[in-house]
Amino acid sequence: MNKILRLITAAALAALAGCDDFSTSYERIDESEFRLLDFMYLPADASPGDTITLMAVFAGKKVDLDSCIDWWISFNVITDIFGEETIVDSVPLLQAARRIDTSFSPNTQTAAFRIPIPEDIVRKSPSIPDVWTEMFPPSVLNYIPDTMRSLSKNEIIAQIEAAVITNPVILQLFTVPIRVTAKMRGPGRLPHTIRSSHSIRYNRRLHSRGLAATPINRNPAVDSILVYKVKGDAIVFNSETGTAESVTRIDNSDDPVILIEPGYSYFIEAASQSRLDYTTTMFGTRMAEKHYAYWQFALDPRETAGVHHSKFMDFGSVMGGQWSIMPPTDKNITKFTFWVTVTDEAINERMRPEGSALVEVPGRFAYK
Repeated sequence: MNKILRLITAAALAALAGCDDFSTSYERIDESEFRLLDFMYLPADASPGDTITLMAVFAGKKVDLDSCIDWWISFNVITDIFGEETIVDSVPLLQAARRIDTSFSPNTQTAAFRIPIPEDIVRKSPSIPDVWTEMFPPSVLNYIPDTMRSLSKNEIIAQIEAAVITNPVILQLFTVPIRVTAKMRGPGRLPHTIRSSHSIRYNRRLHSRGLAATPINRNPAVDSILVYKVKGDAIVFNSETGTAESVTRIDNSDDPVILIEPGYSYFIEAASQSRLDYTTTMFGTRMAEKHYAYWQFALDPRETAGVHHSKFMDFGSVMGGQWSIMPPTDKNITKFTFWVTVTDEAINERMRPEGSALVEVPGRFAYK
C-alpha cells in the first residue's frame, strides 16, 4: 500500500560506507541517516512520446548524490499475468534523460530527471506479445469485443493512436511498465538498490484529444494537515464519525503549534479529497481511487542531544488508515519537521500508474 516501502529492498537496511543506509523500519529520520522520502513522477499519467519528470526527495544526512547513487532506466520490462516484472535490458539514466536542478525544501535533497518516453515503447515492449490475447484468461477477454480480439498487436495500437479504440479495458491491456533503478555505491560493498516501477499508457493522449471519458490519474493534492485532540487514552479515531476536543490545522502559512496536554490523545490526517480521481476497472466498473498516507518526522538535534530516544515523539499507524502522534515526554523537545507522502490506489485496474504527493510541515510542540 505504501509506495516508499515498496520501493526499497531489504538489502538497503545494511550500512553503506560513504553513503548511509535507507532504513524504512521507523518513521523517525535522524541527521546521521540518509533516507528516501518519495519518488514522484510528473505527470503521474504519461503516454508514449511524452516527457516526464522524476523527482526523488531525500532527507536526513546530507550526501553527495552524484557520488553515492548510480541511476539506471529500462524501457524494456516484461510483466507477467501475476504482475511480476523482468528487466530485459537497462541503460544509465543520463543516457536517456537529462538531470535538472530543482529543490524541494531546505531540509531535503533532490535528484530530478527529465525523461522522454519513446514513441514506440508500446509497440516494442515484450510485455505485450504479438498474439496479445494469449496473455489473458477468458475471464478478462470476455470484456473485449470479438472484433477487437481478432486484431494483431500493431493493429490495436494503430487504432488506439488514431483514437478509434478507446475501450478502457483495452487501454489497460496495452499499458507497459518502465523501471528506474538507483544503485547506492560504497567501497567494499555490493550496491544497495532502490527500484521504482511506473506505467505508460495511452489514456492521457486520448484525454487531451477531447475524450474526457478516458480516465487519467493525477498526483494527489494535500489540501490540509489536521491534528485532532481527543479526550482520553484513545487507540483509534475516525475524523468523520468521532468527536475531537479541538482540531489544529498545521501548514507553512504561519508558525504551527501543537498544544500537548495530559489526558488527551492526538491523531493526524492529510486531507486530500479535492483531487480524487475516478477510474474504470478491468470489469468496466467506474470507481473512485483511495488515498493512503505515510508519515515521517525529524526533531531538532540540539533539543534531542543527550535525551534517550524513548522520550522522543513517534507516529503510529492505526486501523482505517489513521495515524496517531505520540508526543515527546521530554518537554525540552519542541521543534519538529513532518513529512507526509500520499499515494493513490485503485483496485481491479491493471497497471494503473500510481500518483504520489509529498508535503513538508515544520512546527513546534507547546506543553500545558
